[in-house]
Amino acid sequence: MSSFEFDLIVIGSGPGGQRAAVQAAKLGKKVLVIEKDKLGGSCLQLGTIPSKALRESALMAKPGELSLMGVMERTKRIINEERHIIENQLDRNRIQVVEGTGSFHDANTVIVENDGTATRYTARIIVIATGTRPRRPKEFDFDGFTIFDSDTILEMKFQPRTLLVIGAGVIGVEYASIFARTGVRVTLHDTRPELLKSIDQEVVSSLLKQLKASGVSMRLGNPLHSVQTVPGETGRAWRTDATFTIDDEVVIEKFDAVLVCQGRTGNFEKLKLSNANLVADERGSLAVNRNYQTAVPNIYAVGDIIGAPALAASSAEQGRLAALHAFENLPAEFPDTFPYGIYTIPEISTVGMQEEECKSKGIHYVVGKASYAELARGKMIEDEFGFLKLLVHAKTRRIIGVHVIGTGATELVHIGQVAMAFGAQVDFFVDNVFNYPTLAEAYKVAAYAARNKL
Repeated sequence: MSSFEFDLIVIGSGPGGQRAAVQAAKLGKKVLVIEKDKLGGSCLQLGTIPSKALRESALMAKPGELSLMGVMERTKRIINEERHIIENQLDRNRIQVVEGTGSFHDANTVIVENDGTATRYTARIIVIATGTRPRRPKEFDFDGFTIFDSDTILEMKFQPRTLLVIGAGVIGVEYASIFARTGVRVTLHDTRPELLKSIDQEVVSSLLKQLKASGVSMRLGNPLHSVQTVPGETGRAWRTDATFTIDDEVVIEKFDAVLVCQGRTGNFEKLKLSNANLVADERGSLAVNRNYQTAVPNIYAVGDIIGAPALAASSAEQGRLAALHAFENLPAEFPDTFPYGIYTIPEISTVGMQEEECKSKGIHYVVGKASYAELARGKMIEDEFGFLKLLVHAKTRRIIGVHVIGTGATELVHIGQVAMAFGAQVDFFVDNVFNYPTLAEAYKVAAYAARNKL
């Protein structure tokens, strides 16, 4: 008989923590989830769900009726509804939840502190799923009034006329496109001359054109010297002045608000890792093996706290696999091919290899491309910029990459993902029938274009 109170303790209730807990419960294990704030973690409260809900709300609003405050209110309602779904799921699986800050006493014991009280819990297996938070460079005064990070931007109390987004990574580009959609004049800055290097560059080029068409100004490759909060003008209590160097000239631009998106760091400080003989690296990440075990075998870590790919979907699968390894001794076989989704306006999704990677590895390939503009459905929805791109191995004829930008990209990509998982050749799309009219027809059109080059 086990001397531990629980079979599994999960610290953190984001996607990775949730899935680890539910999987263990379905195996008949006694599970405890510790959450310092609200169920769902940063993914639900501050990250994936809020930003994507904000995007959908902005897209649904009718022209002339776009209100940032109204969009944010709808986003908060969605968050509350999702939280109830998570609560019900954990309850149905008889998973105990405690609120408080968890920290290690030793490798099998976690202390939970809440409102001045400390409670001790023990388990044979512990999963760390505490996620990450935005980096806050010291040069910025994150006052919550004019200077925000991606965690605090939903707390904005006014509709800015102008917004400076610092950092053109995924989060920065997503928010830049969303705010532009709500009528805010957005400037996107990054010291790097190119953005989204991990994405097909033809897709990125199309995104840049559409961002500019929506009114987003680009400050790529320009040094940013300072951001200073100063007394406001025309009814605003405060504003921010940003000093750039553009074409060797010093330029000062004025903004109502600034959003800083310069990376994320792991939430590890309150865990007291040293009590469990663990240590985080300089990025706040924990090292794990292929089964998501840390240096201490009974302690697992999943999700953003272990670094890339740091996606909600991948985190959830990591949690499931970690629980299966811990209790069923099954190897954690994470799929080699999985999709990335970037929820800009327009959205982007990609799976498999990109052209630059093929070239660097000496892989002979052909490209098949289908524009939304040549699809009946594309014309109906007036998406003239969207396209789907297939990369096909020149010898095996197998599909090795799918890249989509435009309406429904994050949905369409899964067709290519499944085809790749089963080793499908490009002929599969040519020889099958698609509903008409659909955007999915793009696969057939692109497949014809690729096959003509083979």
